[in-house]
Amino acid sequence: MSRADFKRFHSVAQSYLEQTWALFPHEASELGLHQFDTELGENDARTWQKHGLLLRATLSEVEAIPDASFGGDDWLDRRGLLSVLRTGLHWNTTLERWRNNPQVHCDTAINSIFNLLIRNSERLAQIRPAIESRLQKIPRFLSQGAACLRAPVPLWTRLARKSCDHVGEFLTSVGEQLAPLSPTPDRTRQLVRDAIAAFSKYADAAENKEPGAANGFAIGREAFEFLTREKTGLPYSLPEIRALGADLAAKLTIEIAAEARKFGRKKVGQILEEAAARWTPAHGSLIEEYRRVTSEVRQQFEQAKVVTFPKNETCRVTLVPPFLRHHFPTAAYSQPGAFDKDQTGIFWVNDLSATLSDPAKRAAEVRQHFGMEFTCAHEAYPGHHLQFVLQNQHRSKLRRLSSHAIFYEGWTLWCEKMAVERGVIELPEARLIQLHDALWRAHRIGIDCGLHDGELTYAAACRRLQEGVGFTPARARGDVNWYTSSPTIPMSYLLGRLEVERLHAQLVGREGWSLLQFNDWILSFGAIPWRWIWEARLRPDA
Repeated sequence: MSRADFKRFHSVAQSYLEQTWALFPHEASELGLHQFDTELGENDARTWQKHGLLLRATLSEVEAIPDASFGGDDWLDRRGLLSVLRTGLHWNTTLERWRNNPQVHCDTAINSIFNLLIRNSERLAQIRPAIESRLQKIPRFLSQGAACLRAPVPLWTRLARKSCDHVGEFLTSVGEQLAPLSPTPDRTRQLVRDAIAAFSKYADAAENKEPGAANGFAIGREAFEFLTREKTGLPYSLPEIRALGADLAAKLTIEIAAEARKFGRKKVGQILEEAAARWTPAHGSLIEEYRRVTSEVRQQFEQAKVVTFPKNETCRVTLVPPFLRHHFPTAAYSQPGAFDKDQTGIFWVNDLSATLSDPAKRAAEVRQHFGMEFTCAHEAYPGHHLQFVLQNQHRSKLRRLSSHAIFYEGWTLWCEKMAVERGVIELPEARLIQLHDALWRAHRIGIDCGLHDGELTYAAACRRLQEGVGFTPARARGDVNWYTSSPTIPMSYLLGRLEVERLHAQLVGREGWSLLQFNDWILSFGAIPWRWIWEARLRPDA
């Protein structure tokens, strides 16, 4: 790359980031740019249209810099930014999700508070002014969002109503935590009441809009294939992806049946339920068990020498605070901001058994955490935590911001597979659990395709998870609700692991790399599509 092209590209990229953060300061705050912690930004049509113009202008400038001028890491920076600009422009101007998905506005408002809380749950006094500043801005933000809505998709309107109805309990609990810390507790409580009223008013406004088509979430084959290229780097057509998903599901079903026969003539669900019923935490409380298992998984992966652990990284395994319990799954991970000085990752454990007095119910709730070894490998070591900490050390600001699910979810499924194959997880049912979870991800591939080309209705997609994986109706709906608004991401989990396996076969199997060398190499790039990593390797430095 010529020096002039290098300077031009990075000047354009920096300008785009700064203007985007000015428009959407809550996004900058999540990245660790704490000067934006008190801000929420405008949420009117002018703001969204201004961002659309910014995306279009920046895309034009980046595309005008010749691809041939870039090589290696610099080419990956350019390709990654092009993906952000192209998909962002499609989301903003073609799909207009800020107009037809009411969840966009209410979820942003909720998360503006939630994200400050989860990163600062142990220092509420310090973060209180920022939270109160955002609470004060929420009514205007939601009013502007309501004015943006046109022909909202009915499913998304119903989901937005549920979010707005449930946010009252969350914000009330937030107010109870903050008011004693405030010099003006009555004002704090009033800010909470005003915000709760604003959410209710917003949901009413969304429901009063003339609704769009029932299947308005479907983006169509052409758009799905466009997003596939830009978000996964895969060259497949939608029918090819669907066929691959069906083939994977069929093969996994056969493998699962063979593995289940080792446990007699029982169904998979029965085997796993009985194993969970026999399991109890080996040492003390559930949180202590998570800490012990996380430490052991980390230690065993270190001893196996299959990936290099960075120095000075910290993953804090901690209980979800009581006032956030009903807003977290069984366990979850919060990554440190890309530019945050504090690079502590938080591995949350949601111990709902602590809310129950009946011993049988408490025991049943604890059993929901059976197989936590997989959770620890996936969320912490060497999964999300290790990957994101390494990504946040990348010299490129753009690469720290990369967030392609095919990489970071493909990596975590690869970690789970390594954990079983390397004996890190020694449960007798370990391989059965892994295969069953992979089958779930295989069905996601077909559902992702079917929802967005119109072949599958919402109800049919839910039935497929119930019949194919054994989900309850509620769990199936929860999964499919997410699929409708995140095309290509649900399929990225298992397709991502296949991409890792493809690279592993070449570099380890044919070129003789060690597994340590391979894993360190792929983690050095940040969360970008695997095909781009390979292409960058083949390109000469410009």
